[in-house]
Amino acid sequence: MNWFVTIGGIAYNLIIIFVVYAFIRWKQSKTGVEDDFVLSSRKLPWLAVAATQALTALGGGHINGLAFQSWNTGIATIWYCIGTGFMFIIILRFNGIWYRRFGCVTLNDMFGKMFHPILMPILGGVGIGYCWGILCVETQGLATVISSLTGLSNLTGAIIGALTGILYVYLAGMKEIGYVNIVNASLMYLFGIIMLVYLNFATPEGWAGINNNILANNPDLLTVLGNPEILRTYVIGTFLACALGLNMAQANIQSAAAVENVQVLRRACTAAIPMNVLFGVIILGLGLAAMALPEPAATGNGAAGVVVLTLTYMPGWLQICVIGVFLAAMLSTVAMVALSLATMFNRDILSYFPYFKNMSPQKEKTWSRVWIVVGCTSAMLGAVKIQAAVNLGITWLFAFLVPLFFIFLIGMLWKRSGKAALLTLGISWFLNLVLTFTNLASVFHLEGNNYSIFMIILSTVLCFIFTALDKNRKDSFTKVYYKQRAAYDAARNAAK
Repeated sequence: MNWFVTIGGIAYNLIIIFVVYAFIRWKQSKTGVEDDFVLSSRKLPWLAVAATQALTALGGGHINGLAFQSWNTGIATIWYCIGTGFMFIIILRFNGIWYRRFGCVTLNDMFGKMFHPILMPILGGVGIGYCWGILCVETQGLATVISSLTGLSNLTGAIIGALTGILYVYLAGMKEIGYVNIVNASLMYLFGIIMLVYLNFATPEGWAGINNNILANNPDLLTVLGNPEILRTYVIGTFLACALGLNMAQANIQSAAAVENVQVLRRACTAAIPMNVLFGVIILGLGLAAMALPEPAATGNGAAGVVVLTLTYMPGWLQICVIGVFLAAMLSTVAMVALSLATMFNRDILSYFPYFKNMSPQKEKTWSRVWIVVGCTSAMLGAVKIQAAVNLGITWLFAFLVPLFFIFLIGMLWKRSGKAALLTLGISWFLNLVLTFTNLASVFHLEGNNYSIFMIILSTVLCFIFTALDKNRKDSFTKVYYKQRAAYDAARNAAK
């Protein structure tokens, strides 16, 4: 048990959260203007957008996931990071630009305007379910780190993690997330690089010994494409799922909707990619180092191995900083996912009820806080009580997003059909459920991340066919924008 490091890591995050909140309040007192909770009054600066994009996509998938997966697929695990990098290009240079031009806050609102209003509550329900699943996974990751350090139960670890995650967003919303992420992104690189350098001197043979150990025992782990089995079951599917599916997640979209203009998005893109991808490289390196050294290797998996690696070879002050950084990566995802869940509840579901229609910023802030607390506390219980179901459901959740991108692409660039969109989603989602919760995926050799390849091909073919067959199909949404550009631009500027 290591209470000193645990308390230090949590304190690290709480200090940053409260200092940033105090700074935001001080600035607001000077100007007399308080930015709205959900979108920061569409004034989020490019660096905050870049940091938020990067850290939202980090989370447990990078911290625990990359370290764990590195023991199975080695350097080829980097394709998860590369896929995420392409996701940023799609969001910040394509999707996000169109969300901003049409004045949309949620993906569901965009689809409702593009295809048919019925899609807004349908996708809102799916999006809320997806967000809740991700909250469960991230809370589970926080619980794992805290429990492994202290010996506390997973439930207690989840409670501590969830409460800290709530504070990340509860105090000041989108602006708080953005500014805390700027600080955390800077410190992540600083302490991550220090740890990599320190390992060279703290371990018996340095990085040369780590490299030689892996070469001697499993050389396939040090090639970027792995062996044919890794390439087939992990590399291709992982890259495509990250690049072409996660760009449809509301948590990744919302910060792109919180900017003043599309130039901010273009600028943010150049910073978000290295912020995220290179930190993934750091985690991957730590995971492989943990596999090659006796004490962390004895844990049996990369996620626990990296924690033991930190506690075994790093000095006390660096242990606190590194564990604090790991927690921050997961907390940032919890915060952004919780805010996006609240936004979809308010704008895509509750807006149909008179009491919630056209809410004032203050009322939306109040209800957003309610859904943030409800989402995080229920996910805390889900992470511990139904862990196996959540882990299985993540494949299902990711694959729910993949068809959306290709429907969006066809509607933006070719033709739009509400019937085609509904039929494509209905068939794709039904098969998704069947393949996820039966053994048919392995029968058809769709195990692992090959699953996403199937969903990409299926949804693209179906949407093209159904759109072509619809005699009432409409012009692409880009044509709609350019025909009425002045009206859309005026409405967008008025809504700032």
